[in-house]
This record gives sequence, C-alpha cells and structure tokens, in this order.
Amino acid sequence: MTTDEAIRAVEMYCACILSGRLPACVYVRKAVERYRADLERDDLYMDWQTFGRLVKFAQQFRHFKGPLAGRYFEPEPWQLFVMANIIGLKRKDTGLRKYRLSDIYLPRKNGKTYLAAIFAAWFCLMDGEAGPEVYTAALDKDQAKICYEAVVEIIRNSIFAECVKIYNSRDKMQSLRNSGVLKPLSRDTRNKDGLNVHAAICDERHAWPTTEMLDVIKTGMGARTQPHVMSISTAGVDVSYPYYRDIEDYKAELLGAKPLEDDHFFLLYTLDEGDDWESEESWRKANPNYGVSLSADYMRRTYEEAKIRGGSYAVTFQVKDLNLWTDAPKVWISDEDVAACNYPMDENQLKGADCYVGIDLASKVDICAVAYFFPRLGNYVKMRMFVPQAKLSSNEDRVDYRKWEEDGWLTVCGDRVLDEDLFMSLLLDDFRSYNVKYIAYDPWGMYDLKTRFGRYEDKLLEYRQDIRHMSVPTKRLESEVLRHNINFGGNPIMRWMMRNVVVYVDPNANIKLDKSRSREKIDGVVALVDAIGAWLNDGDSDREIYGDYDLRTI
Repeated sequence: MTTDEAIRAVEMYCACILSGRLPACVYVRKAVERYRADLERDDLYMDWQTFGRLVKFAQQFRHFKGPLAGRYFEPEPWQLFVMANIIGLKRKDTGLRKYRLSDIYLPRKNGKTYLAAIFAAWFCLMDGEAGPEVYTAALDKDQAKICYEAVVEIIRNSIFAECVKIYNSRDKMQSLRNSGVLKPLSRDTRNKDGLNVHAAICDERHAWPTTEMLDVIKTGMGARTQPHVMSISTAGVDVSYPYYRDIEDYKAELLGAKPLEDDHFFLLYTLDEGDDWESEESWRKANPNYGVSLSADYMRRTYEEAKIRGGSYAVTFQVKDLNLWTDAPKVWISDEDVAACNYPMDENQLKGADCYVGIDLASKVDICAVAYFFPRLGNYVKMRMFVPQAKLSSNEDRVDYRKWEEDGWLTVCGDRVLDEDLFMSLLLDDFRSYNVKYIAYDPWGMYDLKTRFGRYEDKLLEYRQDIRHMSVPTKRLESEVLRHNINFGGNPIMRWMMRNVVVYVDPNANIKLDKSRSREKIDGVVALVDAIGAWLNDGDSDREIYGDYDLRTI
C-alpha cells in the first residue's frame, strides 16, 4: 500500500461511515465528522508525509498469531483513520502533533493490541525523539507484558531486529538508534515517580480501579516535546471504576453536551441506544474488524453459547464482544431529544411574564442552580448557575467551567464558597423582571436565606425532594422533552446535566432524580423539576401537588 492508496482508504472510510454504507454507532460518525472539520481548520494541517512513513513502517511487520500468522500487516481502513488522526494531524504554529492523548475503545479480537504495538514501536524507534521512554502499562505485570511482548515479537521478526537489543531477564527493549527504551509498567513497578515518558500504551483501562497510575504517567510527560498516551480497552462490568466515567465524558464531548478537549482523540466502537444486541448488523457496528481478524462464525458461535447458557455468558458477550457496560445506568432521556429542545427566544418577551422559580442549593462550594420556568412562553427555561471562583480552576467534573463563565452561562459568586449576599442581590434583580408566581425550594440548604427574600417571601414554596413530591413533575419534564415541547434556550450546562441524570423508579413506577447514582452534576435539572412542581401545584401554598395528581400505590 502506497501513501496515496492509504490516503484514499482514509477518505473512503470516512465517506462510507457518513453515508451509512459502513454500519457505525453515532460516536464513530461524530469522530469522523470531527476529523473532517479538523482538515478545514486554519490552525491545523495534515502531515501526509509522516502518515505515509508510519504506514510503510507498519507494513514491515508480520502477524504472529491466528489465521493471519506469517503474513505482512496491511492496515484496515479504520486503523489508517486512527494513524491519520494521531500521527498526521499537526498544529501550524508549532509543527507538533495535535493529540497528546487517545482512547481506542473497541471489543476483543479487533486487533487493538497489535495496532497499539505498532504505535509503541514507532514511538520508540521512529518518532524523532532523543532517548524516548515508552511504556506498556496495565494493572498487573502480566497484562502489561502482553503489549510489550507483542512489540518485541513483531520487531524481532522484522528488518528492525538489528536496531534493538532485548533484555529478556529485565523485560526491556533498547533502541540502538536513539537510546530509547521500551518497558512494561504496572502498579507493582518500583520508582514510577522517576519516569520521563515520551509515550505510553495503557492496556484494558476498564479494569483500573483508580487513576493513580495514569496520573503518574501524565506527570512524567512534562519534559517531552510531543508525548502521547494511548489507552486501549474494551468495556467493563464495574461502572464505579474511572474508565466508565471517562467513556461517558467522551461520548458527551462528541455529541456536543460537553466542551471538546482539543488534544484528545477518541474512537468509540459500541452500539447505539436501542440497538438489538442479538442482530448481526449490531455486531458489525461494534466490531470494525468483522470478517477480518474477527470471523462471523466466531461471533455466531459465541452468541449462541451466550443465548443458551445465559447468565455470565450473556454478560461476557455483551461486554467483550459488543462493548456494552452491563450494569451501566440507562440514559434517562437521549441527548438527541434534549438537543432538539432549543429554540430562539427574544428575552424581551420574558419581561413581566408569569414565571415559576426552582432553587437548588445543594452545596455552597459547588454549583447552585436557579431555574426560571415560563409555561406560557412555550415552556421556556432560563437557567442561572452560580459557582464560587475556586470552581473555575477545578477539574474534578472535567468540564470547562471557565469557558461557560466567559460565554455567559455561568456566574461567579464568591471566592471559595457561595457569596450569599451577592447571590441574593442577583436573584432579587432577576425577580423584578418577571411576574414571579412561586419560588419552589429544597428546604435543605435554604434555612438561612428564607428571611432574605423581602417582598417575595410570601412566594416561597417549600418543596421536599421525596418521591411523593418529585415523581409527577419529573414525569412532566420527561414528557415535554420527548415531545420537544420545552425550550432550554441553547444552554450547554443544562444539556450536560440532562445527560448525567439517572432516575430512581420505585415498584409502583413513581420516579425521582437520583443524585447519588447520577454520573455528574444534575443541580439544574433538580431546580427545574422544583419549578415545574410549583407550576403544577398551581401556586396555592396550602394545596399539595397530589390534590390534583395521584401517587400510584398498591
């Protein structure tokens, strides 16, 4: 394969994904759209020459396992797409690679370890770095050695064999060209704090219970000009581990529900919400090497065994062969439906309009949310989100609070904790613009502010967060979103929070927002449900919502 043929293969892959000729989930399509957009950016360029060198380099190696053993490696179109993004895309102002991080997330038997081994070999031998340190990292030493040994094996049987020295007793490969080294790395490895990382392959990240080792690797990249950390993994079974949260973040970024990290590439092969896990079309969608390293016969036999035996066999098939987290909480409302609930609104129309307010002050060192709900103006929702200054520099939620603040979606209110005086001043200024009917609030966190609402104090409506009060307004919000009959006004924070929601459902099908199980912050959604509850309560403080709506019981 020549460079020109490889370039055409990348373009054909993109065209087939976007046209639907190749089955692919929405996250793969979004990755292709992102790549196409990158090619049009003024600050980026594609270094096709270096891409071509990588392709030629990769073709010098032979497969050493399975039915392809002994044959020279020919990259598949999706693998060329990965190469083009990671190695080819560069920044015009520096000439350095765009991406410092990447995640290749796909089911087993799709050749991800072999592809990672080629990248590891490239980073160690061909990347133009003096004395590169390259690591294959995993939770335990045996797993870390899988990718390491794959690199050693492909190089040992290639034209590059004379360029390296392999120390079997020390699990170390040294490049004689540039004094580079390749080593496996695990949590048992000593002296990890002294690493000077040029590149790392992080294997099966789904099994890493903490980010400790990843943090050590990233910290060790500081002295390098263009380091790279690649994670390769399937899905897992424990959603409490950090990689599940990472994958959910990547999905949200691709869909536009979170700010996109510009130095991070991710390609996520899995199924879409609602896909039939038992259909061959779904198997093709999740497995880019279907019919190549992964045979249709293998998938059918594995599926049949999973179908007959059930239990752990079915779980293993869904997790390892389709990249589904089996105990992942279901998305409450799809991001597509939330994104459809954004229409232009002239805020001058809000002046004097009937308005129901919901306030969520769950934590005064975190996000405080206020929802203004205008049921007579197309169910328009105006959100005010408040954070202390310290939150802007915090990365614990992995969203760009500073960008949201610059764009006017977020208000800084206090230094390390909420400035209650400023908060109340801003709130009362808002109230003067509308005809505030009622102000629903969670009594927790509001006890010291209730007396500071002045002439609006008689509008306060204590709104408890139990399922008795929350079920009906939560269902009403769900219904309005699914009918695209509510308007979030293009608020990106609300879109992010809606994606984070997990709901608790009791045996009688009553529901409430579950903060403890939700992926990230949902304070704005809670505030909106309170506001809708006040509206449904019809503004009569001595009546409760279930005077008009029944709680379902048995």
